[in-house]
Amino acid sequence: MERRTIWLVGMMGAGKSAVGAALARRLGRRFVDADADIEARAGRSVAAIFAEEGEAGFRLRERAAIEALAGSGGVVALGGGAVAQPGARERLAASGRIVWLRARPATLLARVGRGEGRPLLDGLDEAGRLERLAGLLAERAPHYAAADLVLDTDDRGVDELAAELAAKLGGGAGQGGAVGPGERTVRVELGERSYAVRIGWGSLAQLGPRVAELGAQRAALVTVPPVGRRYGAAALRSLRGAGLRATRLEVPDGDRTKNLGQVARLYEAFADAGLDRSSVVVALGGGMVGDLAGFAAATWLRGIAVVQVPTTLLAMIDSSVGGKTGVNLRRGKNLVGAFHQPKGVHVDAAVLRSLPRRVLAAGMAEVIKHGAIRDAALFELLERDLERVMALGDPDLVLDVLEQAVAVKTVVVGLDEREQGLRVLLNFGHTLGHAVEALRGYRGVLHGEAVSMGMVFAARRSESLGIAPEGTAERLAALLRRAGLPSELPDFPRKAYLSALAVDKKKREARIRFVVLKGIGEADTLPLTPEEILPPAARSSGRRGAGRRGR
Repeated sequence: MERRTIWLVGMMGAGKSAVGAALARRLGRRFVDADADIEARAGRSVAAIFAEEGEAGFRLRERAAIEALAGSGGVVALGGGAVAQPGARERLAASGRIVWLRARPATLLARVGRGEGRPLLDGLDEAGRLERLAGLLAERAPHYAAADLVLDTDDRGVDELAAELAAKLGGGAGQGGAVGPGERTVRVELGERSYAVRIGWGSLAQLGPRVAELGAQRAALVTVPPVGRRYGAAALRSLRGAGLRATRLEVPDGDRTKNLGQVARLYEAFADAGLDRSSVVVALGGGMVGDLAGFAAATWLRGIAVVQVPTTLLAMIDSSVGGKTGVNLRRGKNLVGAFHQPKGVHVDAAVLRSLPRRVLAAGMAEVIKHGAIRDAALFELLERDLERVMALGDPDLVLDVLEQAVAVKTVVVGLDEREQGLRVLLNFGHTLGHAVEALRGYRGVLHGEAVSMGMVFAARRSESLGIAPEGTAERLAALLRRAGLPSELPDFPRKAYLSALAVDKKKREARIRFVVLKGIGEADTLPLTPEEILPPAARSSGRRGAGRRGR
């Protein structure tokens, strides 16, 4: 199999040359410093090229070097401004993996020193060099951020960085095969509480080092028996291998156990394990585990750290991100809870291969939802490649879809953390979906299946209200059916549905902020009473509403 080139991008002083050389040795590949390659071809130094040809002349030579190295299959360290040139990012992405080695301006300054041989720093004093580095970083960061993988190099050694990078790229010492799918990183921007969602393939072994970065000494790994049997030992081994005193705790499986009684049992277990305010809770499992363990962490000692390790598709792209935690009451789902942002989200997409088809499909409902409300391109990708995505045979495609779906959630959360406006859109399909779950006693229906029914209903209601173009609902329903998901509400009386809607969390006085579609990729809310959401007319046709059943 042809090997793809590994492109290292980042600022001068980020460590591209040193880390690149060490990485190439581990992977058994050729290392090329692009600036050195340009100098060898030109017979002059970079500084001389700048002096004689200007920056424009150097960039022409840089583009030629990229073309020459694109098919090399090696490890290439590029100059700091290379990826920012027109068309460069597309060329790099087409031929290999892009890795951003990121460092703070102060770190860059310490490494470049007086800036000898670096034309962009020529003639500046220390303060001027720091200002120039900070300005260049701010200017180039949007181009760097398009990388497949981001690695912070501040206060870290070359060998450590090369080892981590080799593991994330899917290679080890002496391997000469093709580069595996690179880790994607999507950040949730919340100021001092910002954190990363890291999405990899086969990356569970990296959990321990990631948690250890938080500085915790003790960890409680909370999971359910089915997940614990498959992944608990590996997760615990990784945590302990990173030096944490880790305890494994299991809670019963199933959404009906997401209640205050189980939270109280976790409190007792936390006390037995000696968890203090410097400890961390690691939630390993689906959305139920994340919600329950996250709420326990939010309220133990008035709040300790939590790291989410989702093992279902639904949890990976939705419930693990954004800090919503909570438990159910008999009268409704998630009526008791707290906003408690995780310190990080660690996604190993390879675990999706162990999911039953029905559970995978339920998670796909939320992926489709993210496309429907905010990302038409993601929706169209799923229309083209849904079967390939769900077959899980192409890790790159799976990671691309996860990254796009997570990005929808992270952007929304960053703009509206506590669901005062924009974040309500993420509840598309949930108004009727939660009603279905409650009416079924949280049995016999998966959350994603309920949301699927709710989305189709909401899209049809959007059309009947004149908000969505005709055909929007059927387009959505067709994609959901291809995923193996239901599109019709179950046979409960309208009165029962209205009763369930009466305890909806999005209600303000007598009205619910009902999420409607304006078209694929665009959503909005309407303040409607339960009776307006579900008027008798909406149930007049089984294919245009909830159906006549149960009137």
